Amino acid sequence: MFADMKAPLLAVTTALLVSCGVSQSKIPGHMLYADEEDQLTHDGGELSFAVVGNLESEEQVTKDLVGELRRRVDKKELDFVLLTGDAVPMSSTKTWQAFDKLWREVLDGESIPTTEGYRVPVVAVTGDREYVGDKKLLGMEGSFPGYGTDIGYNRVASWFHFDVRVDDAIWRFLVVDTNKDKLGSRWNEQMYWIPRATEGRYDKILVFMHHPPLTLAKDTDSNNAGAPLELLEAIEDGSGLMKVKAVFSGQPKTTEVMLPDGKLGTAFFTAGGGGADAEELERWGNASAQGYGDIMLDPFFDLKLQGDFEKEARAGEWPEQVIDKAKASGTWEGFTAAYDPKYFPLYGYWMVTISGDDLAASYRMYDGGDFDEVYRIDFEGREWKSGG
Repeated sequence: MFADMKAPLLAVTTALLVSCGVSQSKIPGHMLYADEEDQLTHDGGELSFAVVGNLESEEQVTKDLVGELRRRVDKKELDFVLLTGDAVPMSSTKTWQAFDKLWREVLDGESIPTTEGYRVPVVAVTGDREYVGDKKLLGMEGSFPGYGTDIGYNRVASWFHFDVRVDDAIWRFLVVDTNKDKLGSRWNEQMYWIPRATEGRYDKILVFMHHPPLTLAKDTDSNNAGAPLELLEAIEDGSGLMKVKAVFSGQPKTTEVMLPDGKLGTAFFTAGGGGADAEELERWGNASAQGYGDIMLDPFFDLKLQGDFEKEARAGEWPEQVIDKAKASGTWEGFTAAYDPKYFPLYGYWMVTISGDDLAASYRMYDGGDFDEVYRIDFEGREWKSGG
């Protein structure tokens, strides 16, 4: 099946979508993409999808994640899966075969599942690992349906958009490629594309990228090479005031959410807890270099984490230094508080549900086999509300 990496692997199903047109100017043949006249119309009052990245096929976390999503698909609680990049450690026939073997029971496509059940479409963001050994992204093009619109000279586009109508609201999904150094001349083509991608009628925008505009993950830089914020600023310039409601990224190997501009601004989510070795997450920091000043985890998100941390620390009799570091107390007083990934890795995924003009995002945290909802944030009316 993988003798030619361009052979399609994960084709998209139309079972969940109606009134779907396909535009040749976007991603040809991909049923998740609407033409200029039609939007995808979701058949039902809610649209639900999982967002996750940093997948490692050999890790138990990832295997349990596949099982979790499979159960939700079978219960018809999940309409599609959105991957935020680094689906494989590098792009090769071997790694994509391993990905296919693990995910074929969940993601719809040409590969035949080994068990009966439903499968769902997949939308893939390009990470930096997908470029390793594969600068033309043949692995992505071969593994995900419709990926890689031909833009001439044997080059493909790794950016795209589609609209989904849920009740009377139209949500525009924008997927962009933040690998500026690897894109070369394609970076300029992506920037030229953004004004077209922000034209037309829609109500709200969700942006998906690999590198985060902002992060408190200790080993990951915010706004890598300036690319994420350059893209985001171009999107905001083209779309008008207050239309970008959330940005999801996946490079940091953790999970986080911030509201740097307050409850009326854009929410920044990290969805990178798919199984790769977790990294330390600080609870607050400074993003003056990115023009944001002091930043912090959403207070209610942090409060929920603190509660779970304390329970696990007591039950596991964790070292005092680990506890002090998480609380910025005792031996760690005066320093930036941080969650030690050796004891408290923030694995899991975001479950996102759109209901008309409203959106809810819940963090399903991995707990050694199960994925429990520990936090939820809602966009209602004009603002974000958390605390549930």
